[in-house]
Amino acid sequence: MADKLDWLGKHLVLLRHLSVADAIASEAYKIPPDVAELFEGVTGAADMVFKLAEHKKHKNACELLAYIAHRRAAVWWGYRCVNAINEELAQKPPEEIDFDHPPKIDLGLPELPHYEVPKPDPALVAAMDAQLATMDAHIERLSADVNPAMQKYVEDGVAEVFKKLAASQGVHPLDQLKTMGEGLPKAPYQIKQNPLLLQYAETLKATLKAKKAETLAQIESMLPAKSPAVLAHEKKLCDDALSAVYRWVVAPDSVNSQKCLDIGNECTGAPAGLLSLSAFWASGNLMPTGDQVIHTPPGLAANGIDKVLLMCAVQQGGTRKMLERYELYFQMGVDVLSGADNWAATLASKTPPHEKSVAPPHENQATGYKRWKPKSVGK
Repeated sequence: MADKLDWLGKHLVLLRHLSVADAIASEAYKIPPDVAELFEGVTGAADMVFKLAEHKKHKNACELLAYIAHRRAAVWWGYRCVNAINEELAQKPPEEIDFDHPPKIDLGLPELPHYEVPKPDPALVAAMDAQLATMDAHIERLSADVNPAMQKYVEDGVAEVFKKLAASQGVHPLDQLKTMGEGLPKAPYQIKQNPLLLQYAETLKATLKAKKAETLAQIESMLPAKSPAVLAHEKKLCDDALSAVYRWVVAPDSVNSQKCLDIGNECTGAPAGLLSLSAFWASGNLMPTGDQVIHTPPGLAANGIDKVLLMCAVQQGGTRKMLERYELYFQMGVDVLSGADNWAATLASKTPPHEKSVAPPHENQATGYKRWKPKSVGK
């Protein structure tokens, strides 16, 4: 249909690879197993990118974009994403871990319900006492009716049996019953103060407390508190890395490539540092200032850009969550690769974008890029 313009906003021009197969062969791109079914029947790289986005797989879409993008444009995209996360962290810095006052964690087990010994019912006790008295009176009447001679015969027989049992077992049965009775608790409903379950709970709490202290000590040793001077130095390194990246994007020559390598090696643990190394890899020559050309391994620069986005997405603090960031970075990548956002617009200013507050173009700013639209015919 002439009025169906599905291609608007999906015309990516700054691509290095047009097909998924080319990205696999040239950049060593690997299709993620969890989205492999979506790739079936799709050959165009750009089509696959937007299909992933339609299925809310923005992380996978960003990864594929990094592998098919023109390298210079990909670095500019990463530069924009690092600026975006820096603006987030400026608005909402990450919470610092206070190892001296760690958050309290309740390691106790649920309180066991308290059971009270039921108090006897006076009426029920009186009724039982009356029944016992009746039984005693009945026994006395029966005893009075027993023939004395027969009673003596039975008592002598029982005594003889007890005597034989005492001789064979070493203890008189009545004495044995008495001993057993003395071992019974005085109170019929006595409750142990420290049953096995509560003892185990105390042991478990002590173990967890010791493990918590050990874990905090290990974390503190690996993430020592940084002084203001150290933090200022790290910030300067990251700023220098972004400056090197911006210079490389504007003029990707051997001198700027070497600067990206030098400064990137000093702050590899930060997104800006890895982006600086990615710009060096994107130059295509691992010996930019030498006489011999050593080509960058396939996919190294693309993988670097992909990991820069990952580092930005998982940063603590900020105003967005990880999935929201990936969706933002995808939109920013589309803007860059379609030509809506490029470094040419920033050259008029003497201040690089990372040195001033710049929101992502598609969020708060109108871009200067206008997509081609068909002219009306027949008028």
